[in-house]
Amino acid sequence: MHTMPEQRLFDALATLSRAFSEDGVPSMPGADAVAEQGADAPSLAIAAMDDETREVLGEAALAVAFGAFAARGGDGGPIQTLIAAMGLMAIRSGEEPDPPAEILGITAQDAQVETEIDRAGEEIDRRFGRDAVAQEVTAALEARLLGTAITLAGCTLPEGVDGQAVVRLHAARCLARLAAGLLAIDAAGALPGSEG
Repeated sequence: MHTMPEQRLFDALATLSRAFSEDGVPSMPGADAVAEQGADAPSLAIAAMDDETREVLGEAALAVAFGAFAARGGDGGPIQTLIAAMGLMAIRSGEEPDPPAEILGITAQDAQVETEIDRAGEEIDRRFGRDAVAQEVTAALEARLLGTAITLAGCTLPEGVDGQAVVRLHAARCLARLAAGLLAIDAAGALPGSEG
């Protein structure tokens, strides 16, 4: 990625933010040509940009969002970032993004989760013993998570879709969905009147 002056990034972000909030688009070279091709109005500015400018603006927007969420604290930032990632992965998979529905669609039950925790713990104890090095245990559990996610992804892909990259993307979506679900559970538990 090419570097761009910081002030130019701020100006570009401010221009786009104002334009989108006003349901319009800033004037950009090439926007008229894009409009004639039938692009959606709010996307004209993005569509008129070259790949480098889109990439720089995306990185800048992410950095601004990260800073804003970090300054505020709490779980909002990680949850929103995971939701954005889920949406982008859905688009990359050729699907309509709907992260809230994906998170609400998690079907694991607490009893099943507890059973899996016990099963994994027993397996780790058998394999490494009680004096296991934490990094070795973590590596084994990470391998189990990745293997399970990839197996699930391969089994649940639509018929006629194959390829390792597609399976890994599907597995990444599954893991992001579960991560967002864990944070959502924590956030719900922090609400007044909820039980911890």
